[in-house]
Amino acid sequence: MNFFLQQLANGLAAGSIYALIAVGYSVIYGALQMVNFAHGNIYMFGTFMFMAVTTATKNIFLGVLVGVVCSGALAMAVERFAYRPVRKANYLVPMISAFGAALIIQNICQLLFSTRTFPFPASVPNLFIDIGSIRISVYQLAIFVVALIIMLVITFLLKRTRLGQAVNCVSQNKVSSELMGINVNSIISLIYCAGAVVGVVGGMFFALYYNSIFIGMGFLGTMKGWIAAVVGGIGNIKGTFIAGIILGLVEAFGSAFISSAYRDVISYAVVIIVLIWKPNGLFGSQIAEKA
Repeated sequence: MNFFLQQLANGLAAGSIYALIAVGYSVIYGALQMVNFAHGNIYMFGTFMFMAVTTATKNIFLGVLVGVVCSGALAMAVERFAYRPVRKANYLVPMISAFGAALIIQNICQLLFSTRTFPFPASVPNLFIDIGSIRISVYQLAIFVVALIIMLVITFLLKRTRLGQAVNCVSQNKVSSELMGINVNSIISLIYCAGAVVGVVGGMFFALYYNSIFIGMGFLGTMKGWIAAVVGGIGNIKGTFIAGIILGLVEAFGSAFISSAYRDVISYAVVIIVLIWKPNGLFGSQIAEKA
């Protein structure tokens, strides 16, 4: 029983990280029906900036602020220069443009920070809470709580505020939104910024939990986040969050009872099974294609 609860705690922490990264995807797709393939490298850049500032100043709060601001600003720049000019083109064109932006960001990070793996800044002590023979780290608890709060805040903003109403209007019809006085370009930039901010929080927790910051973390987190978004029903914030948690639990128990070497295999197997069973994801719904 204790072993089961320990793996449950591990799975919830890892799943919360995947959920945050996946929610960053779903925020953009749910509003714009576009996949931001530069998402992983944007949060990777923000995590590196967080590391650089925290290491230099020994102030983790300043590091978090700089990382979040840099990611948000970079996402808005990607939207302005890589997406906006091709927004009305065939859906493949924005995807190719996003891949190009992702490669540029990755190469800039390689030039600035090299390709080596860095440890997480030692400014944050990891304390442990012992419950019987179960040991839960403060990291694990903080990751889950923060992820849950962020998901609830995003849901509230989208459902209960005028900003959320504007986002919903833009997602349904951009031309009509402009006629109603909504600044469509500003709303879309803000959506990209919000997705990046949520993603970089997931990226910082990824680095915190696994004690490593490296160039490839953008791709690795992107794959896990994308799996969670697809399984949950991409565009569905709550579904994506729950799917991220499920993915973390499946990986934790799969690694414990089968082998950690098959962790990624288990993740992809889950995607295949879910999509065969429910092609729109666990919480997705069939959406009529716009004429």
